[in-house]
Amino acid sequence: MSEQHTDNLSPLQGEALRSYISDSYQALEKESVLYQWRINIKQGHAIFSVFLVLVFFGGGGTWYLSSQGMALSSAHLGLLIFTFFGMAISRYLFTPNQLYHYHITAKGIFYTQQDNIPDIAFTIARGLGWFGCGVCVLAAGMLGPAAFIGAGASALLAWKIKDMKPKQIKDIALFSSRHGVIKLFKAKECINLFSKDVHGFINIYCLPGECDKVLKLIYPYLDTYEIEEVNTWREFGS
Repeated sequence: MSEQHTDNLSPLQGEALRSYISDSYQALEKESVLYQWRINIKQGHAIFSVFLVLVFFGGGGTWYLSSQGMALSSAHLGLLIFTFFGMAISRYLFTPNQLYHYHITAKGIFYTQQDNIPDIAFTIARGLGWFGCGVCVLAAGMLGPAAFIGAGASALLAWKIKDMKPKQIKDIALFSSRHGVIKLFKAKECINLFSKDVHGFINIYCLPGECDKVLKLIYPYLDTYEIEEVNTWREFGS
């Protein structure tokens, strides 16, 4: 269990778990690192999200313009530009790749998980956000409050985008002498560690060809764990 799961707990439980993770993370940072690596993982739902944006803005907008009898030559161009920016924002800000940085020590594993978003994406998004807010204010000044019937959602979204920044999550997996399970998904170079300890489970995404190497590094500290090989994401996550 990591910091991102504390939202489902009561305030006291969540605070206790966050404190436990933070203290354990700092303790592991003081240990000698046996091996470390960074890996960029693509979000499985990212392409699907981009497809939905394309269908909603591109297809839906084109249908609307056609139903209003408007010429699609110039309208198409504007629509495609809007759709392109919508796809870019959806892909790189709302469904970004995840950058993991793992550290293996003799007492456990600690790592960070961070949205892998280029700085230029935030610069552009903030610029578009401020521009969107300005357009909404200008529209309200010219057309009155009625302008916000259509522009209100855009204003709220623009205001949110302008302050976006990469989110980083810290997590740990302390090595335990209690019974647990190690799931190997060699086809995707992934290892899942599950125990009944308070930290629950973590997924370890290995560099290409290094799944066995990572397993050999951690198994001496987890020799009470049962090793189970899986062949699908569904088995891996169950």
